[in-house]
Amino acid sequence: MTDLALSTPLWLAVLTIVVNALVGALHGYLDRDRHWDVVGIVTFALVMGLGGGFLRDVLLGLPAQSLRTPWPVLATLVAVPFARAVAPVAQRIPRLLGALDALALSLFAITGTATASAHGVPALPAVLVGVISAVGGGVLVSVLRGEVPSILVPSRPQALLAAVVGAAYLALAPWDPDTAYVASAVIGVALHLLAERREVRTRPLSAVV
Repeated sequence: MTDLALSTPLWLAVLTIVVNALVGALHGYLDRDRHWDVVGIVTFALVMGLGGGFLRDVLLGLPAQSLRTPWPVLATLVAVPFARAVAPVAQRIPRLLGALDALALSLFAITGTATASAHGVPALPAVLVGVISAVGGGVLVSVLRGEVPSILVPSRPQALLAAVVGAAYLALAPWDPDTAYVASAVIGVALHLLAERREVRTRPLSAVV
């Protein structure tokens, strides 16, 4: 049993990896500028599905938990053919990818924050670990695709949303951890979709002259 199971249930860890891997593969399948081969798609799925966990473990000084048992890699690989089946639907319904993005971000924010808290990290840095875990995989995929990571330029306030999700989890966890997992994920997805609907974007900072 991995250390992650001490801080989050196995079902949540698997769901986090599968949803993030699905999003990573979908970004490859739906890329209109490049036609990625199977190695590219699988790479995006692995980086998105496991990248946030790697960053979390590095920050906490833990062994790479996704490599200590076979199921994280297997869960990621299972998401690749599923993403191929979902891709035509996501192409017709752009909001589906947005909703999956929101869920992926929220899940890693929760598991990152929960794992940090379980290892004795205070609340504020625990939320920071959750934010880095949530956005890390997407940043790595953007770099591989030759793009500037969206969190560095005017875009959806992903880092802020991840911080809200992590804080919501810490606030709810003392009463009922299972409820905290679900409620904070719902909060994250709802806020993400609301930001999309209202076209909320971060703003560029003007240079100081």
